Amino acid sequence: MRKTIFIIALALSAALSSCAVTPPVATATDPTEETQAPSRPQDDTPEGYSKADKLFSLNYDPNSSLNPYKTVNKYNDQLMGLMYEGLFALSPQLTALPVLCSDCVTEDGKAYTLTLLPSVLFHDGTALTAEDVVYSLNTAKSSSRYSSRLSDIASVSAQGTDKVEITLKRVNYQLTKLLDVPIVKNGTADDPLPPGTGPYTMNGATLTAFPSHRDYSQGSLRYIYLRATGEESLAEDFSARNLDLLGYDPAGTATLNIHMVHESRYYDTSDLIYLGFNCRKAVAGDQLVRRAILRLIDREGIVSEVFENSVVSSPFILNPALGLYTDADAEGYGLSKSDFDRLALVADLADENDDGFLDHAGEPFSLRFIVNSESPYKVSAARRITTDLRNAGLNVTLDILTYSQYTSALSSGDFDIYLGEVLLRADLDLTSLVSGKLNYGKIADAEYTRLINEYLAAPEGDAQTAAARALCIYVAEDVAIIPIAYKRYEVLTHAGVVSGAQPSQSGLFPGVLKWSINP
Repeated sequence: MRKTIFIIALALSAALSSCAVTPPVATATDPTEETQAPSRPQDDTPEGYSKADKLFSLNYDPNSSLNPYKTVNKYNDQLMGLMYEGLFALSPQLTALPVLCSDCVTEDGKAYTLTLLPSVLFHDGTALTAEDVVYSLNTAKSSSRYSSRLSDIASVSAQGTDKVEITLKRVNYQLTKLLDVPIVKNGTADDPLPPGTGPYTMNGATLTAFPSHRDYSQGSLRYIYLRATGEESLAEDFSARNLDLLGYDPAGTATLNIHMVHESRYYDTSDLIYLGFNCRKAVAGDQLVRRAILRLIDREGIVSEVFENSVVSSPFILNPALGLYTDADAEGYGLSKSDFDRLALVADLADENDDGFLDHAGEPFSLRFIVNSESPYKVSAARRITTDLRNAGLNVTLDILTYSQYTSALSSGDFDIYLGEVLLRADLDLTSLVSGKLNYGKIADAEYTRLINEYLAAPEGDAQTAAARALCIYVAEDVAIIPIAYKRYEVLTHAGVVSGAQPSQSGLFPGVLKWSINP
């Protein structure tokens, strides 16, 4: 189990009533320019009593950058949505929602005109303009954090004070899903903490609600306190109520042991777990062999038994959360031992020498399967897959490698199969996997690029559904990549404390000033 939960009887009533909407907690005075947020009180709770401090607190690393274009600390990155906003944000189901835009128009999916919301202010009191957006997008495009996401942008320019024009290198009707990058004031991107338009400003280790934000009200969560908590102490501090919210990848490398009743909110992501084949190897490169192997992959068993349903089984390469295909479309691409036996004959797989393993065209072979050791869940998934393949007569050897060994083997092509994970762009552009720097299997097929571009170029509706299905079927038939599941990330809060939170891949705190908080 990734997250061990011990139910405390005294907290059960709070859990049962956690769905009730609680009124916002107001502070005694409204914050002004002269008002300073109270410092966090010292913890003087007597031993044996609850450490609930009636303050809303989050984790951060004071020794890492809080600049939205430069931060590499995941906990500081989670705070960015409190201080900065993008033109758009993703919903929990990976659709685009306007944030700083009132309108976005395109006639061809290549040239976009965006109109900014009126009267949006930065934290220093200056008004948001189109020039700020142009500066921010160009800065983000040249940063390591956002360069891939914005790589399709050919140019961005301001038209007056409230309109931004974006021209793409290729047609993409899903551009808005990529425009959740932070917008900062023109010329400030190198500042340690550039002015943003988000719902909170930062002073020391305290975040204070921004009174000029459009969502601000007297009932808003006025102060959020930041605590420097190490990775090893997160679960303990959350259980002791010293931290009030945690963002968590339940299928990642860390394990949280939470010792109290709590609430979990999940959101879909573009984080794909998949099998990749080395297309330059004699056996792994045989499409007929790969088609047979596909019918041995028990996605549902892996999802339920290994990942304990913290991921979503994906029979096709696109996330099922998008609703672009049906279960009927995916028939014929799932687990079926009888189909494997039939396809093995087509692929000329048979045990010619009675050694218990299948030969290929009369020749013995073995397959090297590699997995990164850092994730115990992926290691368990790889072991299960190995067992299933060997039980079917395939001579597969699993090598569990350190990260450096794993990446070295991928780069050198020293593998037949690998278990991989990739955080795709939110538009699910697969280019990096099939022709870019993550094409470890050396796929060399221009049809992938054509189908990917057609999918991105399809307007929402029937055209997009048809293009998505064509792409999915082609990937499933070629079997250079076998999708297994998409991750769902989790946000943990104490039972009954937070109402109204709807986290997404864009951030954990959309609409935070409208949350109801009962500490």
